[in-house]
Amino acid sequence: MYLSASLNIYKIILDTLGKVFSYFTGRRKVITWKRRDDMKTVLLIISLVTILVMVGSSIAVNHNYAGISDRLQRDPTSEIIIVSDEFAMKQNLEILLQKLNDPDPFVRVEVVQALGEIQKEKSLTTLCDCLADENLYVRAYAAEALGKIGDVDIALTLSRLLPALDDPSPYVRAMMVVALGELQDKRAVDSIRELLHDEDESVREMAAWALANIEKSQ
Repeated sequence: MYLSASLNIYKIILDTLGKVFSYFTGRRKVITWKRRDDMKTVLLIISLVTILVMVGSSIAVNHNYAGISDRLQRDPTSEIIIVSDEFAMKQNLEILLQKLNDPDPFVRVEVVQALGEIQKEKSLTTLCDCLADENLYVRAYAAEALGKIGDVDIALTLSRLLPALDDPSPYVRAMMVVALGELQDKRAVDSIRELLHDEDESVREMAAWALANIEKSQ
């Protein structure tokens, strides 16, 4: 349909140019551009021809673009890319899980932070186990990560976070309270409320924020 329209437009252009040629040659006299009527006629014809050329080019371009778009939409390689991404994610997850055995606590901290970006049940269960790590920073960042992906299995997350709220480190307790506030599950309200009387000021402040955040979500 687009090709036929383009051919018709170009036919009109050729006919128009032919009429211009016939108009001037049929008069059998030298064209003088000083004559105002001749100049108006020529300018009008040139404008019409220019518009027709632009319209024809636009139709052709749109036709080509539509064809390219259709081919891209039917390209099966996009499915292969998705499969490759899922495979890469699984490989990365296995590598991260191996690094959790690293003796350097800061390597383990980096691992739990990365796990917090992977919405997978395996990541969640691993982070729950990290709440018992010997290093307080690993425990704290594991809690923060659970605040991001804990809704993958909220029941499991709460069953591991709530009992850990008696952590000896106030920093870890504060991070756990923040995670519970991010998850916004009302089942955590009673446990968080008890921390309003925590000996550490930062824990008390985070408990107040978490309660307000949970209440706002209801």
